[in-house]
Amino acid sequence: MGLKNSVLESDSFLKLIWNRLVVIWDSIISIGLTPHLSDWDRRRIRLLDGISAMAVLILSFYSINYLSKSDWVQFVLSFQGFLAYVTILLLIYFRKYSFAFHFFNLYNISYFLFNAITQGSLNASEYLLVPSSIASMLLFRDKRIVVFYFMLNGLSFAICKYSFTVLKPIILLPVGSGLYIANHVTMFVTSFLIVLYFKSENFRQEKLLETQNKSLALEQQKSENLLLNILPRETAEELKSTGSAQSRQFDAVTILFSDFKNFTLASEKMSPDQLVTEIHQYFSYFDSIMEKFGIEKIKTIGDAYMCAGGIPDENATHAVDVVKAAFEMQHYVEKVKLEKLAAGKIFFEIRIGIHTGPVVAGIVGTKKFAYDIWGDTVNLASRMESSGEVGRVNISATTYELVKDQFQCEYRGKIAAKNKGDIDMYFVVQ
Repeated sequence: MGLKNSVLESDSFLKLIWNRLVVIWDSIISIGLTPHLSDWDRRRIRLLDGISAMAVLILSFYSINYLSKSDWVQFVLSFQGFLAYVTILLLIYFRKYSFAFHFFNLYNISYFLFNAITQGSLNASEYLLVPSSIASMLLFRDKRIVVFYFMLNGLSFAICKYSFTVLKPIILLPVGSGLYIANHVTMFVTSFLIVLYFKSENFRQEKLLETQNKSLALEQQKSENLLLNILPRETAEELKSTGSAQSRQFDAVTILFSDFKNFTLASEKMSPDQLVTEIHQYFSYFDSIMEKFGIEKIKTIGDAYMCAGGIPDENATHAVDVVKAAFEMQHYVEKVKLEKLAAGKIFFEIRIGIHTGPVVAGIVGTKKFAYDIWGDTVNLASRMESSGEVGRVNISATTYELVKDQFQCEYRGKIAAKNKGDIDMYFVVQ
């Protein structure tokens, strides 16, 4: 158990050290970054920060090593390189980006070429022109500049090889194999750093794209939900896929109209904000009732609420479902009424009318789409509401035939309805 705890503590310590190093490294390669920079500029600045920081680290080690050995020539060569890369980091820090990019390329080419001409192939510095040429292609957007530096690096490499094979080095330094190996390692590390950087950048871009896709999917879902709050699903899908939606004939739909008694009189005693709040409270609850019974809300007009059962998905229970919903609406309005009476506040009462028959349903127009239904059935349902009584559910004979086995109904006789003559009507008794 003690060994296991020791291993876990060791792992935690290593993770902590690694996380700290990652934070430090990220801070280094973020030198000179500002929020207004484009993603392209941020990538190339981070790349140059990383290469320069690695060069500073390696050349500082070389400088200390040669200083300890009193090898003044190599110390000067290493230390001036150290100062050059520190200068590049300072140029980036002070936002002199273009100057830093050109200084980086020109310094590398001149330094490696100088070493080749003066020292020959003893230190293999010419191989550092390879990652230098790669870096030049990654630091500049302008193709002409990229080609220029690529050719300049290539020409310098050719001059190096010429000086090794044809010319004799100006200075022959007894550096042995150490610096030769070190420069090869530096070339390998620099090339690896460039590749690793772009792999990490690709990974970062993929994560960014994934985040953006998730955000886009979330926004699309919000838009989808908003559209489905306005239109039935099949109508919304048809509208999205074709840009229009065909109207549809339904042979049997049960329509409910509700209306508040003395709404105009009560509204005169309320402020506009109070009135809107009251109506929102009632209609929001009605919406939840419609959702419970699978009834389609059609629209509200002032204090009138209209819904229909049996659309857009046809079913055999639409009449019963709508009557059940009507009673829940009445119960809620009565409950709120009692609460308002106890508090001495203004209250509403409700009339509900229901009729069943054929309709045409769909959307019209090109802006502010709204799902609606048309036909004489709509007019008769409206007459059921206006011919009803407060606190009662008034239904037509057609609806009665569909619900009489489920509910006890009270025949009212033939009631005169505006522009419709005498119509058989029933009160549903719960």
